[in-house]
Amino acid sequence: MTTLTDQDLILQLKTGDRQATAVIYQRYFPMVAAYVQQNSGHAADAEDVFQEVMLVLIQKIQAPDFVLTASLKTYLYAIARNSWCKRLRDNHLLLPGTDLPEDAGMPDLFPEPPATAQLQGWLARITDNCKRILKALFFYQQPMALLAQKMGWKNKHTADNQKYKCLQQLRKAALEK
Repeated sequence: MTTLTDQDLILQLKTGDRQATAVIYQRYFPMVAAYVQQNSGHAADAEDVFQEVMLVLIQKIQAPDFVLTASLKTYLYAIARNSWCKRLRDNHLLLPGTDLPEDAGMPDLFPEPPATAQLQGWLARITDNCKRILKALFFYQQPMALLAQKMGWKNKHTADNQKYKCLQQLRKAALEK
C-alpha cells in the first residue's frame, strides 16, 4: 500500500479523482472536527466546515498559478479555521475584538512575522477596552457607527474621542521600551 504525498493528492483532485477526496477526508477531517468542536461547534458544524474546506481547496487548485507552499494539513487547517471563525462572527457568537480560543492541537503552524509580534506586545500594554475597540475597528473592519452602538456611546463624537484615546495609548506603548 503506497502513501500518497500532498502533491499526488492535489494532482488527483485536479483530475476529479474521488479516491483523493476520500483520502483527504480520512486524513484531515478528524483535525477539522476537533478544532470546530473545541471552539463551540458540533459534529454537524464540523462536517459543514470540512465541506467548505474541500470546496475552497478544489477551487484554489484549479488556478494555473496555484503552488502549495505549506503542507496540505496546514493549508486545510488554515481554511477550516478561517471558515469557522467567519461563521462564528456572522452568527454573532464571536464578538469583534475578542480573541479566538487557542488552536486545538496545531501550535506554531503560522509563526507571526516580527511586526505582528511587536504589535501584539504593544496591544498587551493597553487597556482591555482599548484593545477591544482597536481590534474591532482595524482587524475586524467594524464601522464606527456599529461600534458606537455596541459600546453604548451617545454619538459619533464620543466614538471618535474613544478611538483617539486608544490610539494614543497604543502610540505610547510603542514608544516605551
